Amino acid sequence: MVNEQDVGKRVKDGIVGIIKGSGEITGAAVETVSQLVQTTVKETGAAGGSVANLAINVAKGTVSGVGEVVGIAASTTADTLVKTVDAASVTAASIGNAAKGAVIGTVRGTAETGAETVTAISLTARGAVTEASHVGADLTAAAVGAVEGAIEAAKKTTLSVEDAASAAATGAIEAAGEISDAAAFRVRRAVEGTIQGVKVVAKTTVGREAPGSAGDEEKPGERS
Repeated sequence: MVNEQDVGKRVKDGIVGIIKGSGEITGAAVETVSQLVQTTVKETGAAGGSVANLAINVAKGTVSGVGEVVGIAASTTADTLVKTVDAASVTAASIGNAAKGAVIGTVRGTAETGAETVTAISLTARGAVTEASHVGADLTAAAVGAVEGAIEAAKKTTLSVEDAASAAATGAIEAAGEISDAAAFRVRRAVEGTIQGVKVVAKTTVGREAPGSAGDEEKPGERS
């Protein structure tokens, strides 16, 4: 019997290995991340793993690995404001690239096992945003990265890029909505519109309206 949580740990350990040298996930490393995720999803799916649990745990493992190695906490203990901003920028870029690689790998892996790809995309995006919140990272970076990954991966399949982008955006917004109305609104603004030449439209009502009460305070990881 497959333990999907072990899949998340396997991916996390692999991500840690990928970024220990540079301290971040660069654009060039996205393919390496996606290959790791693809292999993990394919092998675990073939062994009877649940697509839903696989997608969520893969995304969480990927983002968690970034949080551990890049050092989210380091951005709050930097010596100067400049260092703090630089650390936050590196973290956001790495989180975005991690989410992108996770989605690309999940799409490839599920396609090879005949699983429901659109569902997997949505769940991977959801997992990435949820984990970004847990590690105190930028939710919008994770959300946009997931949408970019969905678009890039869909271009090499029979899946509509619009449907793929919509699935990622929807999953990301709904995950943000479980954090706060303010988070959902901000993530929705980040992912809807045109990304990489594709018009992105989320299929959810979450985050459509700006929060109007003073009680909508942000939680750790919500600030863009």
